[in-house]
Amino acid sequence: MKKHRVVSGIVTGSLVLAFLTAPVNAASLTEQLAQSNARQAAAKYQVDMTQNTINGIEDEIGKVNEEVNRINGIIGAINADISSIEANIAKKQEELKIAEAKKQEQEAAMSDRVRAMYMYGNGSIMEFIFSASDFSDFITKLDMSRYIMTADKDSLNALEETKKVIDEKKLSIEADRLKTVAKKTEQEVVLTQQEEVLAQKDQLLAQNQAALEEYKAIEAAEAATSADIEGQLQAYYEQQRAAAEQAAQNNGSTGATDGSAGSDTSTPGSGETSGGGTTAPPVYSSSYVWPCDGNITSEFGWRIHPIWGDSRFHAGVDIGASTGTPVACAGNGTVISAGWNGGYGNCVIVDIGNGLSAVYAHLSAINVSSGETVAAGQTVGAVGSTGDSTGAHLHYEVRLYGSPISPYI
Repeated sequence: MKKHRVVSGIVTGSLVLAFLTAPVNAASLTEQLAQSNARQAAAKYQVDMTQNTINGIEDEIGKVNEEVNRINGIIGAINADISSIEANIAKKQEELKIAEAKKQEQEAAMSDRVRAMYMYGNGSIMEFIFSASDFSDFITKLDMSRYIMTADKDSLNALEETKKVIDEKKLSIEADRLKTVAKKTEQEVVLTQQEEVLAQKDQLLAQNQAALEEYKAIEAAEAATSADIEGQLQAYYEQQRAAAEQAAQNNGSTGATDGSAGSDTSTPGSGETSGGGTTAPPVYSSSYVWPCDGNITSEFGWRIHPIWGDSRFHAGVDIGASTGTPVACAGNGTVISAGWNGGYGNCVIVDIGNGLSAVYAHLSAINVSSGETVAAGQTVGAVGSTGDSTGAHLHYEVRLYGSPISPYI
């Protein structure tokens, strides 16, 4: 069955919307079935459209999550760049601080040297050299003078180099600061994009939740309809039982009565009635015909819902078979409905007596018509994939007075 189909138990909603407690003839039954089918088709369309919306929103949320991850990667890279630049700035500022301290020391030394030269005059060096007492003293004072002059020159060069380093550090720090400003501007742009994407994600999540709530509401409405229809079917069968009982009394009969007019009465264990009583459940036997060969792909009973993940009731069994495989009627009886039935596609419903009805859904062809009398084993249709189905199979149900029971009877 289709993955996103609402609970299979709503099949009774496809059968009849309302059986009146007044006598029902074939014409009124056919009209009610047509009205029910139209309403069920509309509900199924709503469910499909809602599920398509949910799927589309989930796809969009996936794309948004990818975009969020991409933006987060960009932000992470920008933050790493900013941290690296700021670390470089801090390092260079420390180096600049050291260079400026060194410059101050060098400038102080040069200031002292200039002050000394001013105090002794420009000729002090020459006077110092020629004040030698002898040749040896002359050589010594000459070497000392050369050393002083070289030291002065080196000090001056060192001071100039320090100034150059300071200028370079300042330029480098300023360049890094500009890089930081650019990176932070880029960061602001990306953060704005992130906010927009996250807002879009929040909006999509809200839309998704709204769609899910709508889906649940549709499903709940169909479940309520199913319960109502089940009650109507029970009333219908009770009407048939009462009519048959009255007919038997009129004829002086004390035997068991059929579950519905025109249905086979030969099933072993059919229910008897007494004054004011209700029809007893029939005793099931292997005399009922299995509809077709094939593997059971989904069993009758409770199973995990493919959408919500909780336990839901599956009203029948799914039998995997090739398209066109003949579908046999379970027993002698009367066709209640034969035609399109919403999510069940082409569907045949047969009253097989004793309050039992057999349901054959997703047929590719229908071989009987409403009101027709059919025999056990007679072909009522062919396996297909119409309606709410993703592959060829037969959805087969057996219902007792409208309530689903195990098809293994």
